[in-house]
Amino acid sequence: MSSSGLTPPEHFAVLAQRLRDGKTADEIQQIVVESAVDLIDGCDRAAIGVLEGKEFRNAAASDDVMRLIDELQNEVGEGPCLEASTDDIAQVDNDITQHSRWPRLAALVVERTPVRAMLAVPLVDEGTRSGALNVFADHPNVFDDESLATAAILAAFASVALAGARQTQRADQLEEGMATNREIGAAVGILMATHNISQEQAFDLLSKASQRLNRKLRDIATGIVRGDENTPG
Repeated sequence: MSSSGLTPPEHFAVLAQRLRDGKTADEIQQIVVESAVDLIDGCDRAAIGVLEGKEFRNAAASDDVMRLIDELQNEVGEGPCLEASTDDIAQVDNDITQHSRWPRLAALVVERTPVRAMLAVPLVDEGTRSGALNVFADHPNVFDDESLATAAILAAFASVALAGARQTQRADQLEEGMATNREIGAAVGILMATHNISQEQAFDLLSKASQRLNRKLRDIATGIVRGDENTPG
């Protein structure tokens, strides 16, 4: 039972509700890191890092400590989050004060933050490794097999939700693009009929009006279709 009084299944039910359709990728990542503190035994703070080339970008964090640690990982080029992202294997160090496998990172973290234990599980984005869910504790030896299993389930939740959000975003972009093309096509037709010109000449008029007025081509086209403005000439 967590400090909020909910059991893990209840927490996951709440999480699923929060991750329903309509959430952006940024919102999903933030919800996941906030939920990690309640869901994962021993977790005091969490973050999601996204792998971009050989560097790690903090995509969401429960606090500034996690943002700092992601910066430190990039600075020293080592850490559980980097390894979980590239090796596709969960990484655990239950006491970074004792012979840590990431000695340079551990020294800086111990010096500058209260964190004493680290856990990172890989995130998969549309079949490829893309980053890691990072779960840290301010006390040593708090992460057990159950902590690792829960973190892995939470990472899977995040991966599925992120994939859904991106598919929705792509569909919205496609729909917007189709709407734009329809508006422009209609405006070109109006210009052709009004000025008795070719399709190419009509599109050229639209483009020049867009540049001259410093407005998007679609906005010019929409105005023409709705009769809100004079046709360019």
